[in-house]
Amino acid sequence: MTFDGSMTSEEHVLENKSPDSTTSLPNGKKGVLHSVVGVNDVDVNFNVGKDAPLTRSWFSRNRSLMRCMKLCALAVLILAWWISATILPATRHRWIVQTFWAWSFIAIIAFRFIPNSVVTRPVEAVWVPLVQRPFFAFPKYARYGLGWLALIAIVMGSAFGFKLENVGLSL
Repeated sequence: MTFDGSMTSEEHVLENKSPDSTTSLPNGKKGVLHSVVGVNDVDVNFNVGKDAPLTRSWFSRNRSLMRCMKLCALAVLILAWWISATILPATRHRWIVQTFWAWSFIAIIAFRFIPNSVVTRPVEAVWVPLVQRPFFAFPKYARYGLGWLALIAIVMGSAFGFKLENVGLSL
């Protein structure tokens, strides 16, 4: 404030609470971004309580390591289940379903750590020259005809293609 009671321009800006975030900073720090302002320059109280720990636990510091160890342990557990279920005579007849589920879950866990380009690049190297380029060399209506022919073959093959046999399950 000046001697006559009027405010200076800096005090007027501070009192009007403009949306600019630098107005709440001390006069020496105006125009400085918050990421540049030091910790002691802004008066903020982060005290949670008297008994708040100052350091984080080992588990919270090593969260990614723990996550990796948990997923690897789960993959080993699934693999052990699959091996034991395939070897035991009581569950051996379900080996196809067990193999599908076990290796699906193991692949899901593995691809959290392996980039998918490990699989997609070799597949692309084979698929594009052998399938994609020759297929798209056909005219549009020929491709439509091939698609309809494949659909009809799948429907007719699944409806009439398998001979039913009266096979009993022998244990």
